[in-house]
Amino acid sequence: PIEVDEVDNSAMRLKFPPCLRSGDYPVIAEGLGKTYPSRLHSDGPGQTVFEGVDLIIKRGEKVAFVGKNGEGKSTFVKCIMGEIPFDGTLKIGHNVQIGYFAQNQAQLLDENLTIYETIDRVATGDMRLRINDLLGAFMFGGETSEKYVKVLSGGERSRLAMIKLLLEPVNLLILDEPTNHLDIESIQWLEQFLAQSAKAVVLVSHDRAFVNNVTNRTLEITCGHVEDYRVKYDEYLVLRKERREQQLRAYENQQKEIADTKAFIERFRYQATKAVQ
Repeated sequence: PIEVDEVDNSAMRLKFPPCLRSGDYPVIAEGLGKTYPSRLHSDGPGQTVFEGVDLIIKRGEKVAFVGKNGEGKSTFVKCIMGEIPFDGTLKIGHNVQIGYFAQNQAQLLDENLTIYETIDRVATGDMRLRINDLLGAFMFGGETSEKYVKVLSGGERSRLAMIKLLLEPVNLLILDEPTNHLDIESIQWLEQFLAQSAKAVVLVSHDRAFVNNVTNRTLEITCGHVEDYRVKYDEYLVLRKERREQQLRAYENQQKEIADTKAFIERFRYQATKAVQ
C-alpha cells in the first residue's frame, strides 16, 4: 500500500473576528462618471473613462470589475475610495468599513517589525492563538515568521499586507490584483475565505479562475460604459459573446438597410434623369 501524508487543512477553518454589520447597500452610485482633462489643451475635450453609471452593491455581494487594461477598473475603485474627484454621486452606506488592498499597501508596513509581530499587533481574540496557522497558509510558516519586514521582497510584503487586511474588522473588501505573488494553495485558501465570508467584495483581477470562484456578479467596463451582468464570470463570458453577436447582426442589418437605401436613391435618380431626357 502507498502511504499518503495527511493534508493539514486547519488553516482553512480559521474563524476571524466578526465585523460590524453594514447597511443593506454598501455602495450606491448615480450618474457616476470620470473624465480626465486634456493633456494638450487646458480648454480642450478631456478623456472620458466612463459616464452615467448607476450602480448598487448589496451587503455580502461579491462583484468583479472586468475589462481591458486602461478601461477604468482601477479608476472606478479610486472613486469608491474617494481618492479622486468624479462626476455624479457616490454614497458609502451606513456602518460600512472598507478594507483596501493594492500593491502599494505593502509600502505601509512597519519595516522594523518581524512578520509575526506585524500580525500579532492586529490579531484579536482567538486569532492570537492561530497566528502561526494563518502565516503558514500564506507561506510564512516556521522560522520565516521571524524575518524582519525590511528584508522581505516585494512579493512577500504584498502577502503580509494581505494577511493584515484580512484581520481588520471591515465589511467591504476592495481587492486590486490580490493573487499576485501567491502560490496555488494560498490562492485556494483566499478563494474559500472570500466566497464564504459575509463581507461584500469588489474584486479586480486577471486571474479568471479566482474571479469565477469568488464572485457572483460581473461589471464590464468598456468604451466608457459599464455593463452589469448578475452572474459568475464563466456565465458572463457566454452572455457577452451572445450580446456581441447580436450587436454584430444589428450592425450588419443596419449597413444592409443603408446600402439598400443608397441603391434605391441611385435607381430613382437614374429613372428621373432618363424621364427628363
